[in-house]
Amino acid sequence: MSWKRAVIIVLAVSAASCSKKAEEAPVVEDEWPKNGLTEAQANEVLAKVGDRTITVGDFADRLASQSPYLRARFESPERRKEFLDNLVRFELLVYEAKRLGYGEEPAIVRARRSAMIQQMVKKEVDEPLEGLKITDEEVQAVYDANPLEFDRPGQVRASDIFIEDRARANELLVRAKKADLAGFRRLAREESDDEKTKANGGDLHFFEATGEGDPPAAIREAAFSLKTVGTVYPKLIESGNGFHIIMLTGKRPALKRTYEQAKRAIRHRLTRERKDAAMEALTKRLREDVEVQVDYAALESIKVGDPELPQGQ
Repeated sequence: MSWKRAVIIVLAVSAASCSKKAEEAPVVEDEWPKNGLTEAQANEVLAKVGDRTITVGDFADRLASQSPYLRARFESPERRKEFLDNLVRFELLVYEAKRLGYGEEPAIVRARRSAMIQQMVKKEVDEPLEGLKITDEEVQAVYDANPLEFDRPGQVRASDIFIEDRARANELLVRAKKADLAGFRRLAREESDDEKTKANGGDLHFFEATGEGDPPAAIREAAFSLKTVGTVYPKLIESGNGFHIIMLTGKRPALKRTYEQAKRAIRHRLTRERKDAAMEALTKRLREDVEVQVDYAALESIKVGDPELPQGQ
């Protein structure tokens, strides 16, 4: 990416940021001088592009929004002229994009609507909640109600080679017992019949002794029976339509969290719950104020087929 193109991209980002700041900023009568400029100096016109005017103040604001490293590059008159040329180039591109109708493309409209919602939520929900501090008493009450909730049971991590054929699985079990972790994972990538895990060397990540879903109970039991990381379970584990070869690759001891250890997570949870409640209240009020009609039955006419995956995936 060329340096000039990089500057234009930075200008695009800073333009959005500056426009947001301009919308948010309260009117202050005596804010001058700003960026070393008087109000009269800031209003001097540097350039016009179509119906857009770039003032000295606009230029100074854009320059001030850059990182200190970038600002240092524009000390010389030549570099400042180049920065102004890039501002003009940016406005020309905006002008042409609008003229060609890109501003009304669905993706652009969605992005603009999303930015508008984010700004509203920040001002109408987040900022009012910042003044409502969560007290230590509230945090303590949550912990005292169920201290066991914040404990974490022991976990193990394992890698798995899944083979559909018993004879082939027995052959690979012999090879797996002689392998180190890297060798086991290589075997999984090369030999496993499980397309979901083979690319990651059969990694099943950390899991607890009990739980629903993957891995199956038989694998959980086998993995937890192993005492040493790097050990392969001595037998094939039959599950589903094939056989699993398991190596223990990690252990996490059970963790009992004290109040001091849990209070940060509790505070975050309470903060999230307050925001969720505020958003729910806002949505409820809007549904009462704005007419909403929903036809859920029409959803039945929508057919979403699974995309066709390449062979073997």
